[in-house]
Amino acid sequence: MKTHSGETLDLGGKSYKTVNINGVVWMAENLSLLVKDSWFYQDNALYGEKHGMLYTWQAAMETCPQGWKLPSVQDWQEMINSFGNESSAISSILEGKTGGLNIRFSGYRTQKADFLSLGRAADFWTSTEAGESNAWLRYIIYKKEKVFKIIDDKRCGFSVRYIKKD
Repeated sequence: MKTHSGETLDLGGKSYKTVNINGVVWMAENLSLLVKDSWFYQDNALYGEKHGMLYTWQAAMETCPQGWKLPSVQDWQEMINSFGNESSAISSILEGKTGGLNIRFSGYRTQKADFLSLGRAADFWTSTEAGESNAWLRYIIYKKEKVFKIIDDKRCGFSVRYIKKD
């Protein structure tokens, strides 16, 4: 497994750190661009600097810059596999670890506008749809050594990371 950083993604007036994991460039921080159908956790901008924003699936898809994409379920699995297994991936991709992704437990927003799990869950949209109104997520729970794959309503708000292949 090979990782290195250096490139940045400039989007909406902000430069995002990136990390290259086996030829795929991943954003190394959560998207924090104010667009329609995006929210700060608890609607408090103070959370935005550290945790980014939470987006509906449609907003995540529409905000993606040219040359980049919202990773699919398979893209996530390939990244995890590049670390050997889920346990190794978790110990490498969390904030401050050697893998460079700096995953934070930034919580999420429900369809009913409740904000949950700050400090306990990291939820990321994938581009993989699960029917007309749902899409797949990759979901990490604090103190678990697993990256779950779950389905949720596209109107909920989750974190976003984009990728591009070299």
